[in-house]
Amino acid sequence: MNKYYIWGFPGIGKSKPVNSRLRIVDADCERFKFSIPEDIFNGLHSQKNVMWTQRNPAYPNNYWDYVRSVDADMVLLNCHIDLLKVLEGEKLLLVYPSTALKDEYLRRYMLRGDNNDYIRYMETAFDEIVAAVRDSPYRKYEITDPHIYLPNLIEQGTIMEQFITKKELSDLLRECIQLGVYTQEGPAAGKTPDELAQMLFDGRLVLDIAGLRNDLAGKKEALERENLLHERRGGLSHEELSGRIMEGIVNGALGIRHTDVAPYSLGYEVTFHSTGRDVTYRWACYCPLPNVAEDITHKIESAISKVDISDFLAGIAAAEQNKITSFVPESASGLQRRGQYTGHVANAQDVHRGIALDGIILGHFQGDYGSMTTGTQNDTVRALVALKGFCLDCIHKLPSRPLAEFVITYLKDHGTDISTPEKLNAWIRNNPDKCALPENRERIRPPSASRRAVSSKEDGAKNQKRQKQYER
Repeated sequence: MNKYYIWGFPGIGKSKPVNSRLRIVDADCERFKFSIPEDIFNGLHSQKNVMWTQRNPAYPNNYWDYVRSVDADMVLLNCHIDLLKVLEGEKLLLVYPSTALKDEYLRRYMLRGDNNDYIRYMETAFDEIVAAVRDSPYRKYEITDPHIYLPNLIEQGTIMEQFITKKELSDLLRECIQLGVYTQEGPAAGKTPDELAQMLFDGRLVLDIAGLRNDLAGKKEALERENLLHERRGGLSHEELSGRIMEGIVNGALGIRHTDVAPYSLGYEVTFHSTGRDVTYRWACYCPLPNVAEDITHKIESAISKVDISDFLAGIAAAEQNKITSFVPESASGLQRRGQYTGHVANAQDVHRGIALDGIILGHFQGDYGSMTTGTQNDTVRALVALKGFCLDCIHKLPSRPLAEFVITYLKDHGTDISTPEKLNAWIRNNPDKCALPENRERIRPPSASRRAVSSKEDGAKNQKRQKQYER
């Protein structure tokens, strides 16, 4: 029969009832140390039992005879620590409170009716006794919560979790160290798992075995989930996938439009057409534009959206390689400015083809609320112009400061820093061909006749290719 021994500090609740399947016996050594009548059942330290102080010469042998013979799974002990050496170390555990709980334990002694001499003694010797327990050469468990009693630890399974062989403990510690659950500090620093296990059994190290097991199980569960998410993300981190998705929105691999997912508020429908599988994926995102990529990332991680991640990332990468490097200005686009109900309404495809980006960001091609393009769609199209790195001399034209700050941060992360007025002015001086305002674009050097012919032919071919791409 496996019998376990719990030495308990005075006041931890050895005599309290326990709701457990374990057969538990409170072996109070006081009944064996002194000659006490059988009919005395009250606290042995109570005022009326002070008279029973006659020592029993059979102690401690009579105590150990009883402890070994009693039919129980767990025996609760309270003898002097020096006497515990007769017990097998792997079956013994010392449970004691932190010195910070001294006032709580003195309160418990008073509540249970201990005599004044005993309470005064414990008030004086409490820290010394705790230190002796902590330094003893046995495995031990420290209580730090003032509301916890021994029965709580037994009912929760915490106590039985502490009983572990040296090999089991060594294996547990090895895994905990490898996964970063247990950090070797103080006397444990630099020790092997086998050495740590021996230190625990020698009483030179205190470990919460139940806590280690719970932390290890939690770490393994988290790693399994992260591995699953890693697979769903195509081998990317959460931040990397979110960044790629935003790149896909900016370069046109993903379509985005304000739609009836959240009419007259912040909300988008984002689409991706997989040419390899000939299927279109759709995401409804109830959030502002800066949060759309993060929202789609969460949907992919949670498998709400089961996109072919390899094809998805390949599509974004391909569009990134083919992103526009110039645009056709409004004056050469042939587009008619938007009147009250007539004229051209700009959309994301115009932006991705590089058509009239200067006019778009200046608001010349906006739809009104009577059209299918709402104010939020207008804002999105204008933001896409800036996110692509064009017309930054009009970044102040973006509808809100948070959206402008998002664009500035995105551009900085992608190699274009306009985070200060000085840096923005430097960009304008160096990129007149990408500016929107006429006074900035006028500084573009006119190319030679041969250069104009080649450039015009190349731009025409590129625009024709881009047109066919978006028509598909």
